Amino acid sequence: MSKENNQRFTFITNVVGWEGQINATHISNKFQLSRQAASHILKEYRNVFPEALQYDASQKAYVATDDFNNNFATNGNFKSLSQYLTAIERTDNINESITSSIIEVEAPLRNINPLQIRPILRAIREQSQIDIGYISLSSPDYLDRIIQPHALIFDGLRWHVRAYCNKNSSFRDFTLSRFNGEATFEGKATHNAAEDERWNTIVDVVIEADSRLSDSQRRIIEQDFQMQQGQKTIPTRAALVNYLLRRLHLDSYKNTPEEQQIVLTKESRKAITPYLPKPV
Repeated sequence: MSKENNQRFTFITNVVGWEGQINATHISNKFQLSRQAASHILKEYRNVFPEALQYDASQKAYVATDDFNNNFATNGNFKSLSQYLTAIERTDNINESITSSIIEVEAPLRNINPLQIRPILRAIREQSQIDIGYISLSSPDYLDRIIQPHALIFDGLRWHVRAYCNKNSSFRDFTLSRFNGEATFEGKATHNAAEDERWNTIVDVVIEADSRLSDSQRRIIEQDFQMQQGQKTIPTRAALVNYLLRRLHLDSYKNTPEEQQIVLTKESRKAITPYLPKPV
């Protein structure tokens, strides 16, 4: 399948999965095609997935079959709500009632200067090391750091770069908004992602409903997080475990079970402890 057709089929799957139906107008508006061309794409989709859609004359649209719904749910596609919302952003007024009713709570993201990030991206791309100014809470004045970056990380609020730090002789995370000054390239990197042990170590973060909740409350939480047999396993890079705990609000213990809702299993807590920041 061509890349173009794959994008179009993904769009159809997302729209049908979340709205339950689709017609040629969705496709023509999204991809700026004639209605005839859009109808042809729908036909191709139905040829590839003959059990997925059926035409409903009353709605003048192709609607999801039970077979489609079961596959969509079983394959975990319900996690792709953000993909669906992104997909329908450019479908003009068809989904205006949907897009206009979606509100995203935006937190103030940290200031990131594109001019400061360019050399870091170049260093990642070219596997180089760079000398650049960095400020931290422990060192409030900008100090030159020679780093060897290999990945960017977004934790939900801040961007970080994962890099080998020549000063500390170890792989660390650096907050992108704290870089400043001219960057100087210092030649090829001598350390790469393959040597970053925590980056390459995958650990299972296993959560369950807080045992202080009632049975009925725990069932609600288990459904919220798609738990199986009372637990949800989230494979995570060891280097990113702390970010995941923050996103799940598991970095601190709450006084009430209604506020806490989920907890780490004892086994999981023990397994990931070596990868958590040391108490100050």
